[in-house]
Amino acid sequence: MKIGVIVLGGHVQGLNIIRIYGRNNVPSILLDKSSFNLGKHSKYCNKFYKYRDDNDMLNMLLEFEKKEKYKGWLILPTNDLQVKIVSQNRKLLNRYFRVSSDRWSVVEKCYNKIETYKVATSISVPMPFTFFPANRDKLISKDDIKYPCIIKPAVMHTFYNKFKKKVFVCRDKKELLKNYDIAVEIIPKEEIMVQDIVPGNSTNEYSAYFFYTEGRVFNYMLVRRKRQHPADFGNSATFIESVDIEELKIYGEKLLKEIDYSGICEVEFKYDKRDGIYKVLEINPRTWKSHAISEKAEVPFLMSLYEKMVNNKNIITTTYKESYFRHILVDTLMILVNKEYRATRFYDKKKTQYAVWDRKDILPAIYELIYFPFNIVKR
Repeated sequence: MKIGVIVLGGHVQGLNIIRIYGRNNVPSILLDKSSFNLGKHSKYCNKFYKYRDDNDMLNMLLEFEKKEKYKGWLILPTNDLQVKIVSQNRKLLNRYFRVSSDRWSVVEKCYNKIETYKVATSISVPMPFTFFPANRDKLISKDDIKYPCIIKPAVMHTFYNKFKKKVFVCRDKKELLKNYDIAVEIIPKEEIMVQDIVPGNSTNEYSAYFFYTEGRVFNYMLVRRKRQHPADFGNSATFIESVDIEELKIYGEKLLKEIDYSGICEVEFKYDKRDGIYKVLEINPRTWKSHAISEKAEVPFLMSLYEKMVNNKNIITTTYKESYFRHILVDTLMILVNKEYRATRFYDKKKTQYAVWDRKDILPAIYELIYFPFNIVKR
């Protein structure tokens, strides 16, 4: 069988990895700890394996090696914890598979936002004002924090899994200390950040998408997050559009060059209308939910990665087409509950890549409706 891809995680992001590779005649298998995933229902998914927990995911991959299955296949994680596990075990996994995640010494600079901000500061890439309190006393004595502000974890997944939100909003010193005390019960105090809130809704949020390797950009595109869920401090985009803002590419490329990154990634920014500056928020060292927009934009991120890692072939692009991405089910709900989103609901459907809906691969859209009540309860 042709060398394929092993996708870790089968929600929207994993589903579209499977579809893009399938449409390019690259086989794929899916590993997920939930049976309620969409990717396994795609006609392009060759096989689905369910694992119990994150340690079991690693054991399952090593079991494939013992059974001499999927030799040389490319591993693609879809969330931060998977990236951490794969990256930290890169040497072990690389002896049999191909690993898309970079070295942990590099990935950690993206995984831990404190490290990301240290890099940004060192090379003069703008970022929101951020304070790293060593302890509660340091927070008490800090008197130049502007309110409202946010408490934000340096490492997201533990915080988000517990609180189902990305940040704590703090409107005054009393609320800041209260939220600090809550956060420190769940995450180490060394991972707590206090950050200025950059004003504005999701229409001020932007991303630079890259396949960056060997010290240069192979493929890129720039987008704006017009709608998201939740509306403030969103966990996922429901509607995005391509844009052309050269600063985003310059800043993103500068960060990736500084940490010597190799792979696919998303660099997130927010535009601060107070000073007219785009400020970096984070680097996601993996694919992201809306990566499928690349098909309409004609930017072959995934095939470029595959050809480089499997066949040592370069696919380099320097342009992209006007395009949009929409997650119909969630985006419709966001428009219904947020008045400010209703004025931004018009778009060119012919240039739009949908998150789940695909008339040539319809089962995932049907199962999204079936699984919807379960996912609401789970979240």
